[in-house]
Amino acid sequence: MLPQMYTKIARRSRHGIMTVIVTLADRFGDIVSIANSHYNLLVSWSPDAWESGTWTLSKDRLFEYTNDIVRGRFEPLSPDAFERLQSLPALFAYEQTCNKPARVGRITGIAHRYDGYGLSFELDSGVAPILPAHLESLQQALDIDPRYELHRTHWAVKEVALASVMQNAGLVNPQATLLTPTPPQVFLSYSHDSVEHKAWVQQLALNLRNLGVDVVLDQWHTGPGDDLAAFMQRSVTNSDFVVMVCTESYVSKIVNNTGGVGFEHNLVTGQLLRELDTSKFIPVIRQSAWPRQVIPSLATRYYVDLSDGQPFREGVEALARKLHKMAPVLPPLGPRPTWPGFGV
Repeated sequence: MLPQMYTKIARRSRHGIMTVIVTLADRFGDIVSIANSHYNLLVSWSPDAWESGTWTLSKDRLFEYTNDIVRGRFEPLSPDAFERLQSLPALFAYEQTCNKPARVGRITGIAHRYDGYGLSFELDSGVAPILPAHLESLQQALDIDPRYELHRTHWAVKEVALASVMQNAGLVNPQATLLTPTPPQVFLSYSHDSVEHKAWVQQLALNLRNLGVDVVLDQWHTGPGDDLAAFMQRSVTNSDFVVMVCTESYVSKIVNNTGGVGFEHNLVTGQLLRELDTSKFIPVIRQSAWPRQVIPSLATRYYVDLSDGQPFREGVEALARKLHKMAPVLPPLGPRPTWPGFGV
């Protein structure tokens, strides 16, 4: 029998949160984010390209030798798209004329220049250098065109699990760290409206953890004697995302700038003013009345509605996809049509 504090939650809908957590785990238990299933392939003509920690590439070389469907997952090239690209592990290879071993690592920064991109990167010392002959034997597994691709400087994205290929090739040792993507860290901000609401938030956190999200929650990460103001400041500042659970009480506290919620929102507002186009702060609605009340500073933001009567599972899935920076696959773009009697 469920503990009393969970009874209302379990009865909320036919699926109920306690049921939903299992349903989501079943459906997404084997979820592989784009960072696990794709990798960046960077090929350079320069024999010392991967020794300095920085590299430049002209814009027209991005996505060469990339499947159109894979390319569509990163277009249009928005800030979020570049974040997804940066989250992928990378194979740093040389053109064949260099006759130098390829390395595995990650892109750590992407600078946008008028004629291209400036990349910073780090190499993973836990993955052995890949000698040219060995790389040639792995070209099919890595989706590298054996005829031309290693004869041209470019940046491609491949739908291949790089970690699996490296492990199967015996190139990975226990010290390898960069092949495994870091799970997104997400701070759950909410108001302590009731015991039942605190339990609801905890179950939401459990759902997200089951979907590979590293949730920061006061119920798990604070205890007697802790400095709560420092915890809130650290959580808002250091987390990749802040999910703001907007009940009527939560919105009221923000509008009136009261309590811990008001303090957290002051931190949020400061970052919003510095980064106007950030998508770090995500409103989640849990309210009973219409119209929904929203935080003034996030009034134009796309929110996830997890209120009673709304499709809970679909909402949590949408939230998890955003936190993992997973983009929908765009359908193929058809050719330009022609009609009789109309010019080209």
